[in-house]
Amino acid sequence: MALLSPANDTRVNLLLLMADLRSGGRGVTQRAGATSGVEAPLFLWEQLASRLGSPADRAMLRNRDSAEQGDAASSELRDPFTVAVQADHLLRPEERDVLVAARAPAPLSDAAASAIANAQNVCRTPAAKEYVLYLQGASAFWHGDYDKAAAVFLSLQDAKPAWVRETAAYMVGRTLTNRAQTGAFDQYGSFAQNWQADSAKVSDSETALDHYLRQYPKGLYAQSARGLKRRGYWLARDTVRLQQEYSELLLMPPEERNVSDVELAQEIDNKLLGVADGDPRQKIPEETLLREVRNPLLLAVLDLRAMRTSEPASTGVSAGKDDGALTLVALQQQKPYFATQMPLFEYLLAIHAFYVEHRPADVLRMLPDAARQTSFTYVQFSRQMLRGLALEATGDRNALAFWTQMLPGATSAYQRPTLELAIAYHEERSGEIREVFASGSPVRYPYLREVLLANVADAGLLRAQAKNTSAPQRERDIALFTLLYKEATRGKPAEFLKDLTLVPASAPTEGYYMLDDDMENSYFVPDGPSPPADIPLGVFLHNKTDARFRCPGLRGSEEQLAKEPAAPTAQLCVADFIRLNAALSNLVSPSTRADDLGGTPSQFPGVDFARMDTYKAVLANAKSSREDKAYALYRAVNCYGPSGNNACGGDDVPLRQRKTWFTTLKHEYAGTYWANAQQYYW
Repeated sequence: MALLSPANDTRVNLLLLMADLRSGGRGVTQRAGATSGVEAPLFLWEQLASRLGSPADRAMLRNRDSAEQGDAASSELRDPFTVAVQADHLLRPEERDVLVAARAPAPLSDAAASAIANAQNVCRTPAAKEYVLYLQGASAFWHGDYDKAAAVFLSLQDAKPAWVRETAAYMVGRTLTNRAQTGAFDQYGSFAQNWQADSAKVSDSETALDHYLRQYPKGLYAQSARGLKRRGYWLARDTVRLQQEYSELLLMPPEERNVSDVELAQEIDNKLLGVADGDPRQKIPEETLLREVRNPLLLAVLDLRAMRTSEPASTGVSAGKDDGALTLVALQQQKPYFATQMPLFEYLLAIHAFYVEHRPADVLRMLPDAARQTSFTYVQFSRQMLRGLALEATGDRNALAFWTQMLPGATSAYQRPTLELAIAYHEERSGEIREVFASGSPVRYPYLREVLLANVADAGLLRAQAKNTSAPQRERDIALFTLLYKEATRGKPAEFLKDLTLVPASAPTEGYYMLDDDMENSYFVPDGPSPPADIPLGVFLHNKTDARFRCPGLRGSEEQLAKEPAAPTAQLCVADFIRLNAALSNLVSPSTRADDLGGTPSQFPGVDFARMDTYKAVLANAKSSREDKAYALYRAVNCYGPSGNNACGGDDVPLRQRKTWFTTLKHEYAGTYWANAQQYYW
């Protein structure tokens, strides 16, 4: 989420802090094209990276240096070797041609070796010979002969061509870095078992890179050289110098450090904070990091991760700190390192009080009310969000007003939808979800509204939204679909028949009832999923039935149930309607947890529909016909076929009961189609 949280991806927390550095305390402006009501409160790391990546970052990524990238270089970039050769007035025309030709083949190919040999025969001037020697060093580099490559590049550091002289100096350091990591990684990119860096080789590479940087402090490859130095620190597990280097980079504009904020956050996460695949051989122990890291932003990300707990504070469980979480004493000892980031440090103390000690009242004393701001940095926004959560946890009657007061200033990416979620959650827990749908409601993001309609709304609200011409058509359709489904399956046949008249004759019958939680992907990720399809309201009108157990369609079945609420055949036909319409699957098996939005008890009377309950009811009904009971047994047994897992909902039925059903069907209902058709039980 857009607040600094123990639950966030560490890269998200770091990128939010970096965004504050760039904003100078003004908050991050919305990206062009982003509109409220579309942006999601919950997002993936890739989505945040896309939103906060600046034009300067993207331009830098397109134009980074490409020394010795060979055939892996972008087709949009001209090869620096070729550019240098073509511009060098010391070379003869035939030398330029043969050198360019020698550079063209893939570096590991036989053609490359042949072309370099040909260039060696043609080139006669001293400058041309140095270009050839450079190509020979590059060939050794790509073939993994790092000692030979380093010797060749070292011999060229007084070369006449300026490009050869500088690039060779850089390539000495790059070559020695590659040599220092020989054998470090297995085929999957993880550290090879029992591999340890050779400190002498790491030191050699650092010395060479420092030599290049002294000669060319603003050279073509200066930032790349610094990146290679960081790699050396990482290989050697030199946490102190690695975090010092990252501390300097965090303060530099992306165009100066040659790595975007997004890339830097990813690198820091991989190389310092931990790794995505969790390989223990690559991960620096957390206690080491907390002891050695001094940069306040990096330390804050580590602290937040260390305060992840097994239970949210809102549950009220545990009166004391969680085992293994960062202690308050350890956190307080970090205060000197936050001298320039005291609001951030205060926030970390409040996070500890809320998530670890479960003392929300303390948060209200630690974080003053500053809800009425014209804009928020992410640290400011996080402080106020935590204060709001503490108001909710203590039952303060002003919690809703507090969230509302924050809305005007929530102008940075993802801030407003976070508040929308908080408001929707508050209204749900207060039993006031109608306020979410009232005219002028600040809750705009479609999913927040849809999940409340699908899981909590009563019939009156669903019907009102289905008829609300000022609501988006998709929301109206969600409301009507939910209303009809629950009326059809919760014993409201008369109401169902009345509300069925709201379905247009042309309503679609294909597709799925799916809530709109992919809108963020659809709008902001180029290759994201398409916007959700139309809601298939037409399924309630068509007469899709089992060919062997003929039903009159859902309307006819509900008409029968309106006359006789426990009519066995009509009940079985409703169950068949559910079974035969995959579009209903997301309503048949709701997955919302109690502490999620939409997790409070439904205000619509009745219980979630389960086909198994229908089959049991028909079997227990003395008025059920022989055909009805045979079909109920057949369907009940097949609820577990062929996987052995219950596909019909309701309580699981033990194997011995399924065997009894099967035996009863085969013997007591012998001669029916369903007894003959059933060959197994599962």
